[in-house]
Amino acid sequence: MLITMAWRNIWRNARRSIITMTAMAAGVAGIVSLYSYREAANEMIIRDVTSGLLGHLQVHGLGYQEAPGIATVVKNPVQVEAALHGALPGAKAERRVIGAGLAGSGDRSAPVTVLGLEPDSSTMYRLDSGRNAAKGEVLIGRELALDLQVKNGGELVLVSQGADGSVANDRYTVSGTFTSSSSELDANAVVMPLAEAQSFFALGDGVHQVVVKLPTDQEDVSAEVNTLRAALDLKTLEALSWSEMLPQMKASIDQKRKNAGFMDFVIFLIVGLGVFNAMTMSVFERTHELGVLAALGTRPRRILGMVLFEALWQAALAFAAGVLIASAILYGIGTADLSSMMKGDVMGVRMPSHLELSLFPGSLKGAAITAFFTAVVGALLPAFRAARLKPVEALRHT
Repeated sequence: MLITMAWRNIWRNARRSIITMTAMAAGVAGIVSLYSYREAANEMIIRDVTSGLLGHLQVHGLGYQEAPGIATVVKNPVQVEAALHGALPGAKAERRVIGAGLAGSGDRSAPVTVLGLEPDSSTMYRLDSGRNAAKGEVLIGRELALDLQVKNGGELVLVSQGADGSVANDRYTVSGTFTSSSSELDANAVVMPLAEAQSFFALGDGVHQVVVKLPTDQEDVSAEVNTLRAALDLKTLEALSWSEMLPQMKASIDQKRKNAGFMDFVIFLIVGLGVFNAMTMSVFERTHELGVLAALGTRPRRILGMVLFEALWQAALAFAAGVLIASAILYGIGTADLSSMMKGDVMGVRMPSHLELSLFPGSLKGAAITAFFTAVVGALLPAFRAARLKPVEALRHT
C-alpha cells in the first residue's frame, strides 16, 4: 500500500516531479555516457598493447626490464615456453629479439630499433606494402622508409654491437614496409626473422623477450603473472604484466577513473539538492494530510517509508530514462572520430583515431548507485520531518 500511495503522490504535482526526474535523468545519462566513452578508449588502448606491442605478460632475463642490455637474454626459451603452457593453458608465446643499431641506405642513415620476430607469428604490425621478410631480408616502418628514401627491393645496411662485444653489421634487402600500433616504431623499427636477428646480435638460441598473450580481455592479469612466476626460475628470469611494464599508463587510467568518481560526486551534490528541495516542498504542502494519517494511527515509520518510496520511484523512472538517453547518444554517434584530437603516441602507444561507442554494462552500476543513493539522501531529512509531525499541529496547518 505504501508503494502505491507513493506512486500516486509523485503525480499530485506532476510538474515538480518531472523537473526533479529530468535533472536526475540528465545526471544518469551523463555518468553512463562518460563512463562508456572512457572505458571504450581504455579498452582499445589496452587491447592494442596486449595484442601487439607488449602482450599481456613478458618473460625476460633477470634485470632486463630495469636495464635492458643486448646480452641479458632468456637462454632457454624452449623450456620457458614449456613451463608457460603448463602453467597457463591456452596462452600463446612469441619470442622476440630487440636491439639498437644504425641503418643506412645510400647517403642517408638513421638510428633504428632492430626487432627479431618469429615468421608469421607476430600481430604487432601489419604489412603496408611488399611481403614478410625471409632470410637476408628485412621489413621497415613506413615512416622510416620515407626518411631513408628506400623502396621495396632496395638495400639496407645495419650496424650494431653483438652480445659478445663484436661489431654486428650486414646488408639486407627490404622486402616491404609496415605500420604498427606505435608511430614510434613506424619511424625507427627494422623487423627481421628471429633466427636472422639472433645471428646478427650473436645471441645463439637466446631471446630478449618471451611475449605471452592470454585468451582473455580482462585488464587485471595479476593472478596469471603470479602463476607464471611460480613455474619459472626467478633466479635467472623475471615475469612482468603489461601494467608493470607500463606503470605510467596504468596510473593514468586509474587517475582518470578517480576523476570520474569525483564528477559522480559533483553530480550527486547537484541532483541531491534538487531532490531535497522537491521533497521538502512536497512534505510541506501535505502537512495537513500527513497529520490526518498520523491521527488515524499511521505509525511514523510508515510515513517515513512512504516519503522515501516517493523518492525511490522518481529515482527508478529517472534511471530508466537516463539509460535510454545515454544509449541513444552512444549508439547514435556510433563511431567517434578522434583523428583531430589524438595524434601520435602516448607512452609508446598510438592513440586511437576512431572509437566505437557502445553502452558499457559497468556504467549502469555506478549510475544506479548514484541515482538511488542521491534520491534517498535527498529525501531523508524531509521524510524524518514528516514522520515526526505531531498530529494536532499538523491538522491545524492549512
